[in-house]
Amino acid sequence: MIVGLFGVTFLTPLAALFALAAALPLAALVLVERRSRDVRRLLGVGGPGRRALVPLGIALALLPLLVGVAAAQPVVVRRQVVHERGDAQAFFVFDTSRSMLASAGPGLPNRLARAKRIARSLRGALGVVPVGIASMTDRALPIIMPTTDPALFAHALTQSVGIDEPVPSQPYQQGRATTLAALVPLVTSHFFSPQAKHRLVVVFTDGEAQPGTELLGLGLQHQLAPVFVHVWAPNEAIYTHGRPDPHYSADSRSAALLEDAAHVTGGSVYDEHSLGGVKARMRKIVGSGPASTARTSAYARTALAPWFALAGVLPLAFLLYRRNL
Repeated sequence: MIVGLFGVTFLTPLAALFALAAALPLAALVLVERRSRDVRRLLGVGGPGRRALVPLGIALALLPLLVGVAAAQPVVVRRQVVHERGDAQAFFVFDTSRSMLASAGPGLPNRLARAKRIARSLRGALGVVPVGIASMTDRALPIIMPTTDPALFAHALTQSVGIDEPVPSQPYQQGRATTLAALVPLVTSHFFSPQAKHRLVVVFTDGEAQPGTELLGLGLQHQLAPVFVHVWAPNEAIYTHGRPDPHYSADSRSAALLEDAAHVTGGSVYDEHSLGGVKARMRKIVGSGPASTARTSAYARTALAPWFALAGVLPLAFLLYRRNL
């Protein structure tokens, strides 16, 4: 449950009930003061006036109140209007099969890590074109729909794109889980909005997929011309605890498979070092057009909880000071 108040949104409002704990130290203060007053009366000595107890009571109540507000996670949402192209959209599709763990050596970036790094660079070249993210093994799974929000894109890329996500619906066949026909739903399952006339699909894969590209060509029916980025190098291996997996070897036929897929779809293939060519191809597919669509973005948030927690230092310091008097 999320609650908003005076422009501030509380992500966990029920946690604010912790502020009710202020009643305990206040009750203890009243009880102790009554006993002290009785003792002073018996001894015939004076004591501090009630005014002297007011700052102490305020400090005792303020500390749990600030902690309760911090626990409720207050945030200020900055709503801003962003402009994007309504006639063009793109999807970055990542092969997440196990072979994407291969790298040139233990501790070196694997293929999926390199694909993510390339994707970040390519995203900047598309400007106001909304870009979505999908993952693929023997089926494609959308992770985020096309957006121009850079923070959302970066978080999704970092946190949601991982090996075997989604898990293949069928067991690995001859060490291969990827089927390029998994790209067909990008046409048939409404990945793109109907208004998007220019549709770009960039596929980051090592090309180590199950053979056969006929279904891909029939399914796409030249409605999409995928741009394949071949993230692969010879002699790479999958390392587990610093040792190569003996059951895996890089497939030198992967480039030929991607070339065949590009041929039947009207697409193109680039190796991972040809980013200039990839960017030029992307710009050609999406063309040029005005940022004609405006939408409200509410992803820019400022967290206030740390400041409320920090403010709790003041009443705590006062209480420690009074204790030492």
